[in-house]
Amino acid sequence: MLKGSLKDSKVKREILKTLREREVVSGDAIASKLSISRVAVWKHVKELIGLGYEIESTPKGYKLLKEPNKPYPWELNVKAYYFLKVDSTMNVAKELAEKGEEEWTFIIAEEQTHGRGRLKRSWESQKGGLYFSVILRPEISLSEVRGLLEPASQAIAETLKEYGLSAEVHRGDVFIGKNKIAGILVEAEGELDLVDFVIMGIGVNVNNAPPKGVAATSIKNELNQEVSLLKFSKTLFDALMRWLG
Repeated sequence: MLKGSLKDSKVKREILKTLREREVVSGDAIASKLSISRVAVWKHVKELIGLGYEIESTPKGYKLLKEPNKPYPWELNVKAYYFLKVDSTMNVAKELAEKGEEEWTFIIAEEQTHGRGRLKRSWESQKGGLYFSVILRPEISLSEVRGLLEPASQAIAETLKEYGLSAEVHRGDVFIGKNKIAGILVEAEGELDLVDFVIMGIGVNVNNAPPKGVAATSIKNELNQEVSLLKFSKTLFDALMRWLG
């Protein structure tokens, strides 16, 4: 496991599935279903509460009151690592790729301290946005890597359309009108005629405040309401896999 990251958890998946299916579930029932101890159930529930899930402990058992709607690994149908805070998802993804991590592994961050865009520009990464890098292993040459920007941009535009937003793409950036809402960074390693791996980093302003001093916007700004970051992430990840698959 990557230090400081959250990874997929079968136990958390099952606990949440059970809590969503029934109004109140006893710790004994969950423990029996998962073949683990009540103490183990309590530890996982405590971790979920710390991550934003509102779970009430009643005399009859646990009750799920509210969910954070964040793209935690156990909420996704892709392999993912999630960081509450990291310097850059690009750095983590590159390290994993060099060690042989499989294609379509997503590294997601709630916050980045040194997020970056193209031309060594910084990418402000406040809570509420979607910031991730994904490992790709396409059979293409280094000269063809730039060609991945267009389909990735279209995947973002397609996802924004699901929210009634008409986007335009330009060289790996996505705009609503004249305001930037998303950006893409692509880095690759390998031989001239065949890349070893590609790291694609994407940042989307979802519920976060757009960066100041630049022409930028967010989904929240455009719709005047917050959207589920989890739903947006799942829709975008599916779109990317279709456009780049």
